[in-house]
Amino acid sequence: MKEQKKNNENVKWFIKVFIITFILSLFFSYISTNAINDIPMIPAILILFLVIIVGIVFDIVGVAVTVAGEEEFHAKASKKIPGAKTAVKLIRNSSIVANICADVIGDICRSTKWSN
Repeated sequence: MKEQKKNNENVKWFIKVFIITFILSLFFSYISTNAINDIPMIPAILILFLVIIVGIVFDIVGVAVTVAGEEEFHAKASKKIPGAKTAVKLIRNSSIVANICADVIGDICRSTKWSN
């Protein structure tokens, strides 16, 4: 029974990641091919930098969540410091957060092809 529940959770997780990856890939692919061709050079360069910065930020979040210690954030959460409860949730789900941030979004941003 426990094993079947774990398998169902794994299938749900796989489907969620697949859908998120597919939608983000479509979005970045559209931006990098169609939208960029119709705008002047300066806004196109700004969009390129934005995509690069998004990739870098999500890679940073993915790595930070995997190496962060939960104890420090419990202390901050007890003092009602904003964002501490969110940090604890992210750290508790570090494998999922790192997968989405570093692998999915980071790789999509890195693999976006820019046409001229």
